[in-house]
Amino acid sequence: MTDQNQSQATDPLQITPDTPCTLQRLFLTWLRIGFTSFGGGAITQYMIQENFIYKYHWLTDEEYANIIAMCQIAPGINLIAYTILIGKRLAGWLGILVSLLGLILPSAAITIGISAIYIRIHQNARVQNSLRTVFAAIFGISLATNWRNIKPIFGSNRKRGSLLFGVTLGIIVGSALLYVLFNPPVVVLYLFGGLCGALAYWQAAKRKKEN
Repeated sequence: MTDQNQSQATDPLQITPDTPCTLQRLFLTWLRIGFTSFGGGAITQYMIQENFIYKYHWLTDEEYANIIAMCQIAPGINLIAYTILIGKRLAGWLGILVSLLGLILPSAAITIGISAIYIRIHQNARVQNSLRTVFAAIFGISLATNWRNIKPIFGSNRKRGSLLFGVTLGIIVGSALLYVLFNPPVVVLYLFGGLCGALAYWQAAKRKKEN
C-alpha cells in the first residue's frame, strides 16, 4: 500500500476522487454541503451533484437522475428524500442517519442565525436591493443544476433512438407550456409525462422486434 493510500485509510478528512465512501466520509461530505449550500434547494442540488457525482464519483449522473425522478413523484420535501435515498444507496440505514444529520444540523443553525439578523435589518433599502440581485444568481445556478439533471436522460435516450429522444424533448417543452398556460396539479404532469414515456418505450421496443 502506498503512503497516499495509507493516509486515506487512516484519515477520514482526506477525501479524493474514487476514495471509498465510509460513514465518516459520508457525514463529512453532507456536513460541508449543509454549511456551504446557501440559496435553497437548487444550490443544494448543485452541491450534491458536484460532490457525489463529479468530485468523488460515488454516484453516476444516471443514478442521480433516477433518484430525482423517484423523489419528484412522492409528496414532501424533495431535498430530504434525495438525502435519504443517497444515504441508503451508499451506506445503508446508518447512511440515512448520518446523511440527514450532516445536512440538517449546520443548515438549521445557520438559518436560525440569519433569520434573527434579517428580522432586524429587512426594512433597509440596501438589503432589499441586494436580495433582488441574489435571486438572479440563484436562478442562474438553478439552470445549471437542471441541465445537469436532464443531460443523462437526453444522452441515454439518444442512444436508444430518435423516437425516444424526440419524446423526451417533447415532454419537457409540453409540460412547461401546460404548466404556464393552465397551471394543472404537478402530479398530473408527472403522470402525463410517464404515460408518454411508457408509450414511446413500448413503440421503440416494437420497432426493434420488427427489425
